[in-house]
Amino acid sequence: MPPKKASKDSTAKTSKPSKKPQSSDPFASDDEVEEAAARQIDDKEEDEPAAEKTIPKELLTRLLHEFFTKDATRISRDANAAVGKYVDVFVREAIARTAVEDLEKATPQLLLDL
Repeated sequence: MPPKKASKDSTAKTSKPSKKPQSSDPFASDDEVEEAAARQIDDKEEDEPAAEKTIPKELLTRLLHEFFTKDATRISRDANAAVGKYVDVFVREAIARTAVEDLEKATPQLLLDL
């Protein structure tokens, strides 16, 4: 009878890790599993908030002062922030409603609606 090993080597018993997690659907192909994983990654990226671009406060103040009839008219910071939010929503809505080539055609009407 051959002698037994005195110590067990933990590296000798290594199991091969599976390359991909097994799907619970036996009829799913590898391509479908990869597409589902890609969709999950895309969903996670969409959930992350992107850096919002807003109209600079100085530009907004300048635009407002251009349309004031009296040069001495002043606007508070809170009112400026409220108008800024309103203009930001207006611009985003205008972009969402029109295609790129139609944006130039629709801009005059959108400005009249403002």
